[in-house]
Amino acid sequence: MSTTQYLVASLGDSVIVSIHGRAVYTTCREFGEFLEKIGKTESVKRLIIDMKDCDGVDSTVLGLIAGVCCDFKARGAEVVLQRCNERIGEVVNNLGLCALLSYIPGDAVAAGTEQILSDGEASEQGASPATNHTILQAHETLMEANPENVARFKQVVDFMRADLGI
Repeated sequence: MSTTQYLVASLGDSVIVSIHGRAVYTTCREFGEFLEKIGKTESVKRLIIDMKDCDGVDSTVLGLIAGVCCDFKARGAEVVLQRCNERIGEVVNNLGLCALLSYIPGDAVAAGTEQILSDGEASEQGASPATNHTILQAHETLMEANPENVARFKQVVDFMRADLGI
């Protein structure tokens, strides 16, 4: 099993997160906390999420991304998702996330990506498990983002609310 890393670089009003490995509920606590914080940071106008080295992503992480997209949209800022493999791209499309973010298919990248990666100030986020509350909130966000997602995640949300007492 490979180690998951969330590498962050910033330059000016842009931030890029490069995800390496599997972006799943067991590795996304700090990533979620970072997204929550950056979603409220007025000085950040563009968040680029680079999936070039991401092997897979689950609904919890996609829900966290949907949440930051809502925060960014509310203040006129942009979230870009780029370099997803074909399977991740299909999931992003099927969940309706393309309505919330700028999706760049294939190997193309957003303007400034390489400069941010080479010249930006870099750090690494941890990779510990998400809390049950975060998992629930991420799935609720996906349900709000696209009405078709209600059928996909209703059982998960109902289980977490009833059986886990959240």
